[in-house]
Amino acid sequence: MNAIAEHLSELQLRHLINGSVDEQSAASWEKHLEDCGRCQDALQAMATGEIAVDSLVADVKTLDPPSKSAYWPAVKAVEEEIKTSMSGIARSASDTPVEGTSNIADTDGGALPHPPTPPPSDLEFLDPSDDPAYIGKLHHFQIARVIGRGGMGIVLEAFDTHLQRPVAIKVLNPQFQTNDTARQRFCREGRAAAAISHEHVVPMYQVAKANEGEVAYLVMQLIEGDTLESRLSDARPLPPNEVARIGMQIAAGLAAAHRRDMVHRDIKPANVMIETESNSVKLTDFGLARAHDDVKLTKTGMVTGTPLYMSPEQTLGETADERSDLFSVGAVLYEMATGIAPFQAPSAIGVMQNIMKLTPDPPHKVNAGITRPLSDLIMSLLAKKPTDRPESAADVATALASIVSEYGPISPLQVPAVAANEVKKLSGSYKRVQNRWTAIAWMAAAAAVLVAVGIFVATRPDTGDNLPSVVLPDNPGTVWSVDFEPDGQQLAAAVEDGSVRIWDVANQELVKSFGAHRGIVWMVAYHPDRRLLVTSGDDAEIKLWNSDTFELVRSWEADSAVRGIAFSPDGQRLVAGDREGTLHIFDIDSDQEIARKTHPGSILAVDYSADGKLIASAGSEKTVFVFDAESLDQRLALQGHDGPIYNLRFAPAGNRLASVGWNKNVRVWNTDTGKEALNLIGSEGDVWGVAFCGDGTHLVTSDQAGTARAWDLSSGQCVTTLRGHTAAVHNVSLDPTARRVATSSRDGTVRVWDMSSLE
Repeated sequence: MNAIAEHLSELQLRHLINGSVDEQSAASWEKHLEDCGRCQDALQAMATGEIAVDSLVADVKTLDPPSKSAYWPAVKAVEEEIKTSMSGIARSASDTPVEGTSNIADTDGGALPHPPTPPPSDLEFLDPSDDPAYIGKLHHFQIARVIGRGGMGIVLEAFDTHLQRPVAIKVLNPQFQTNDTARQRFCREGRAAAAISHEHVVPMYQVAKANEGEVAYLVMQLIEGDTLESRLSDARPLPPNEVARIGMQIAAGLAAAHRRDMVHRDIKPANVMIETESNSVKLTDFGLARAHDDVKLTKTGMVTGTPLYMSPEQTLGETADERSDLFSVGAVLYEMATGIAPFQAPSAIGVMQNIMKLTPDPPHKVNAGITRPLSDLIMSLLAKKPTDRPESAADVATALASIVSEYGPISPLQVPAVAANEVKKLSGSYKRVQNRWTAIAWMAAAAAVLVAVGIFVATRPDTGDNLPSVVLPDNPGTVWSVDFEPDGQQLAAAVEDGSVRIWDVANQELVKSFGAHRGIVWMVAYHPDRRLLVTSGDDAEIKLWNSDTFELVRSWEADSAVRGIAFSPDGQRLVAGDREGTLHIFDIDSDQEIARKTHPGSILAVDYSADGKLIASAGSEKTVFVFDAESLDQRLALQGHDGPIYNLRFAPAGNRLASVGWNKNVRVWNTDTGKEALNLIGSEGDVWGVAFCGDGTHLVTSDQAGTARAWDLSSGQCVTTLRGHTAAVHNVSLDPTARRVATSSRDGTVRVWDMSSLE
């Protein structure tokens, strides 16, 4: 068994890994490995990814495996393995298909700068495309190019000809298509991801089979951005506030998965996408996710995951639960905070040994810019025993939100949706941390975030009025905006996955769902008297639709994402405000922009006055700007908010203008005098939505705490509180034909409240 040909055979390498070889052969083979790069590569391929650990590391519980063997250096640096892992959903900025992690997406809406190269041999399952700009076709998807390849699949950039949008398609590797176990695992990935609806998880659109069921593939959102891995590629730490912000959003996405009893099992920088424009985090690649009660596809004694970020229990092949994911989050946070992975070693096996035995230096000792609360939280996540880690991903997201708030006000655009009934008292989450100072810091962070973010523990009594409501559920993600059509029969909802949903309110039925934008749909609004619907999105487009057929009538393009839109009272014009601070005025019967005006800061809300003579705009600058609607000359700059302004509305008649925003602000202004008329006190969090009732006597607002409120403007008092949503309520709309209020929320639902019992 000790003879060596030119290279070691696969069987010999397997014996070496498993220790099932005599000492003489082992010494000879290890000597060969010192000088043979080809065999080192082959050994690396066998000794990482999914590896049998029974004979490799199980004895580490009682013994130290030999550390001076010449065979350990034969395993290549684990960082090279990480670079070949597949993130799976973004497209490369170059035209050359890349191996492994994907990078920045094109921003041209899917058009290629020149015809692609012919498809590789492993894409023979593609049908020929009748368009020379594409390398092939899979069902109704035109395939533009290969984004990346990984252990289980190939990721393709494609164009959905049915919904007219670019997508990413992950196809099971051809060699696995006939393997029942592999196909089951691949389908599990799709079902796991599709079941999670959250702003920080990449949406899964479809799980399908083509070519008579021979090709299994997943269709998902195409992310325009890069990976956290690429941001860490220079081995430099990120700014501390970015460490906390990114970690907060990772934890929030995980909390959504854990609520579905799903464990990710492969949290790593390559699986954390960061969108270019919004800088928002999207967690991806649930290829190793499992439901707790379904472990049939994972063999006993096998490791799944990426060694640098594995939990101790994963390295030993033991059951990995939610707290295993939290350990991985801690490892990722540590690398962001210090620029180095906490358990790095020259080999994958060395990394696994370090995970089980090494306690890294606290981040604040490696990087003086890291605060003690952030450092201590990271170290608590890296506790060797699962019971010593924080209790849940929701707790971690909440604690990190408080740390983010130390660096300045937290916009609800930054704070992830952590449902109120998922947030527990945080003192219990940190009670096992031995350092008393750390425990105090944790509890202080908990108190801070309850104030700053408006998240409340589930045990808080519901003191609101129990008015009847209808729930329109199962929208595929956060519903950012909602609007009643003029006759009150239907309701349109703008959803974060790029779709618009039309609901029949009386029958609680989904009438229509269609893809409207690439990325988030921020706003939706019905025309006051014509059968038209306008939408705006993160793709910088404003689109006008026929509200009977839902066919596109025309579209306009702004300079960046459009958060605010409004029709003029006569319905002839449309005002849109974008993230770059530009107001755009369009004639709805023309393809042309007829005027524009730029002011400081991002624009998050716009509106026309009831007589059409004024336009109001507000956003990040803490100021409400009022302009002449014809000339766009500035008339007023209304100041009083102490943070960003998220929405505003003119009264249906008269001179009043309401604005809402950061830090519970609800303010009503007199546009004749430029003075504040009312400052309404009593909101439970940052205020997102606002609308006047039909006669202008009441105001309805919605806030971060998951509530909506009706205010009597004559007294300045809240007359009712609408509770029922489990996350922030972003927008409100009033039925013009009846006393009903619609609210849309980060919890993925729309509620329609019957207000007829109120006097």
